[in-house]
Amino acid sequence: MDGRDDMDVGGAPYMVIVENLEKEISPVTIMEFIHQQVSITCQVFVSPSKSSELYTRAIILLDNKKNLEKLSDFLESPDHIIISSIGRPWLMTEKRSLPETLRASIQTLSQMELKTRTLSNNELNVVFSGSHEYMEAKEQQKLFKEFTEHQCGLQRRLQLEEEKISKKYR
Repeated sequence: MDGRDDMDVGGAPYMVIVENLEKEISPVTIMEFIHQQVSITCQVFVSPSKSSELYTRAIILLDNKKNLEKLSDFLESPDHIIISSIGRPWLMTEKRSLPETLRASIQTLSQMELKTRTLSNNELNVVFSGSHEYMEAKEQQKLFKEFTEHQCGLQRRLQLEEEKISKKYR
């Protein structure tokens, strides 16, 4: 491993994607919550969602591998789950190095000032293993994971069907 894994190279080199967030959540709320819980600084971008979707997702940008692992450990801990005030559990679906192609887009986004409603800090909670809230959140998290896995399967099927059509007309 070379030293570049732990360096800030032209912006945040690592990203975490968290899904099943409340649609109204703001990037500032997520940044403050993460800083309060794990004492790290990050950038957050909340993705727009379709009106038919019940949730949204966020990309959390981190400047080094140590912070990536610290946040991952917090988000994936079997001892607790992060939930919104109505009980929507967060689910980390991806963590990786930030692709070079996304860095330019993110730098452009960070220069734009986005005005969104900020949820108060008490609208995000950590619920601990053994509690009623934890058991409910765990079950909802499992359901959401099954849903996203089903979506991935549909996307693979779509890709195969598109390839069949392309081959048919070549």
